[in-house]
Amino acid sequence: MFYICSHWAIRSIRRLWPSLFAATAVLIMALSGSLSANHGVTNPKVQARVDLMTTQKAALTLLSEMASTRRPFDRSQARAARKSLEKTTSQIPKRFRRPHRDPHSLAKAALWHNWDDFKARAKRANTAVKELNTRSLTGLRRSLPAVIQSCHACHDTYKNPGHEFTTH
Repeated sequence: MFYICSHWAIRSIRRLWPSLFAATAVLIMALSGSLSANHGVTNPKVQARVDLMTTQKAALTLLSEMASTRRPFDRSQARAARKSLEKTTSQIPKRFRRPHRDPHSLAKAALWHNWDDFKARAKRANTAVKELNTRSLTGLRRSLPAVIQSCHACHDTYKNPGHEFTTH
């Protein structure tokens, strides 16, 4: 009986290992401060935006490294990154709804003056993420540019140039 239970447990861990690894890596980065470092931000609402965008950047970095073969393609890690992006891109309008200010915020005031356009861009980003193909390296390479383009289109319009680490 012990052999059967231990064999089942080992097989389950092996099957879940890539997803557990990706989730653990994100958790370690968050706890170590690389995902939630405040970079001088004092307003908690602005910090929530920074955290949201930093989480997205980590997922996009992982997917970009896979697409460029700097990291081996792993279907379950790619799927976990896509799920993270789906969740976070859907939260963009909520996090930016009110024009909370902070001296270290890079969000332009034009964002709130053109709220409908901003929401439409956030929706396009979320749609591009939902269309992200993480089943194969070829699919990822074909669909990832649309996600990156939607991010850049919004940042080019509504983000002041600033430090590389700050993505809000």
